[in-house]
Amino acid sequence: MPPRELVAGGFSCRLAIAEALANLRASPARAVASAVLGLLAGALTVVATSLDVGRIVAYDDDLIATGTNLFIVQRSDGLGLDAARCDSLRSQPGVVAAGGVASAKRVVSTVDSAVSFDLIQASPGYAAVVWPQLQRQAGDGLAVASARVAERLGIADSGGVPYISAEAADYVEVAVAPGQPRESAQVSSVVVPTAPTGRLSECWVEAASGAREGVEALALGWFDEPVRMLVTPAMLELPLGSSPAEQLAQRFSRWIPLAAALVVTAFQTALYLARRADLGLYGLLGLRGCQLAAMVAADSMFTVMAPVGLGMLMAAAWCASELTGAVLAATAWDCLRLAALLTLVPLVVLVLAKSVKPFDAIRGR
Repeated sequence: MPPRELVAGGFSCRLAIAEALANLRASPARAVASAVLGLLAGALTVVATSLDVGRIVAYDDDLIATGTNLFIVQRSDGLGLDAARCDSLRSQPGVVAAGGVASAKRVVSTVDSAVSFDLIQASPGYAAVVWPQLQRQAGDGLAVASARVAERLGIADSGGVPYISAEAADYVEVAVAPGQPRESAQVSSVVVPTAPTGRLSECWVEAASGAREGVEALALGWFDEPVRMLVTPAMLELPLGSSPAEQLAQRFSRWIPLAAALVVTAFQTALYLARRADLGLYGLLGLRGCQLAAMVAADSMFTVMAPVGLGMLMAAAWCASELTGAVLAATAWDCLRLAALLTLVPLVVLVLAKSVKPFDAIRGR
């Protein structure tokens, strides 16, 4: 005989939770299967999105490091640009680096006459254009020697680079450049920052990620010159394939929440179809409307939402080092989508439960 509390007038939310737990204890196989499926659905959403978006972000970082957001500004007649005006671009929104070469000459080291390099005098921001790793370092007043020059002169981190010019013997204190330069011509060079005065042959400008079009338009009208200005990409041939923005919009992982929700819903529906006799019994007890919805919602909380949420947390802890920036935003969004879709599970089950005819279900019809 069912408990007195299950009569239609006395079914509370507390009793709905107790009944859901009792059903799980009565069917341990169902409880374990639901928990495993929920854990997998939650973990798959986090892992698939973090790996997929992480790959796209890494691709975008590689393009940026290569110079996909880098522009060259020059006059159409080939004459120079105002150095101060070029340097002032660095303070504009969306610009991460800007600079140009004032003069360059080939010099020979006084330490080893077999070592020669290009001594380049440039505006203060030019080194950060050539070596983008310098953009994360404070200050731009130090001269920079390429890794090849530093290696040939036996300089580890910083030191003096002695050289002989056509005019006189001299040397310059330098820091060793991190990594390889964007311009192959600077692979054997020493870049010395000078005051942004006079004219530059051209101005190199790098836009921040997502600000490419705005910075290109800004650079086109930035210089007050009487002739037409040319703003051309430094990378004349972009890598094959879609852009990072297009890849994010078309990523395969965006379908994972929907697929996971459909699988979980189908599984829970199949479990309730196997329990038609129980649903019929609840109907005979008079459970209708909000009372039946409360019991189904409580059951869904334990069999669906809790395992899925736990799976998300476990996967997030495992992928914690990857969940930054765009990866974190996309992963959080996909998790929210899955959670929102899973709220439909109780509705589907409730519709199924209300469609069951109590006597037919109990008789196995």
